[in-house]
Amino acid sequence: MKNKFLIIISFLTITMAVSITNSNEENKICSGFAKWTEDGEFKQVRDSKCMTESEYQAYLNAPDYLCKYYVKSIWKESERAYGKKQYQYTDKKLLKIKALKDEGKALCNSGKLKEGEAKLVEAIKIISHTKMN
Repeated sequence: MKNKFLIIISFLTITMAVSITNSNEENKICSGFAKWTEDGEFKQVRDSKCMTESEYQAYLNAPDYLCKYYVKSIWKESERAYGKKQYQYTDKKLLKIKALKDEGKALCNSGKLKEGEAKLVEAIKIISHTKMN
């Protein structure tokens, strides 16, 4: 009887410890992208990246977040083939956008975040005012 009681108490203690440990862990959210090709192959397009909610919030609140976000957005809309197909860019506009992006990125990398963001926003305004196909 005494052994059964000790076993039950031990089991309850271990169960509670595991429960408390699991409740303190944050769930990770993962992103990535894969698709089936026309050849029937499953191809990974973008690697999976996992982070907790607190890591994600820290990423969003980082001082250089807007610089990184704007640079990626400009690349998607003006340099990637899909973006070029969506907009009716002139060569002059594309050169201006790329120059502003490069200048803004350089300013951000040197720690001049507000000045860099301003250049990047200027490039985004050119994109926004370009006629779509």
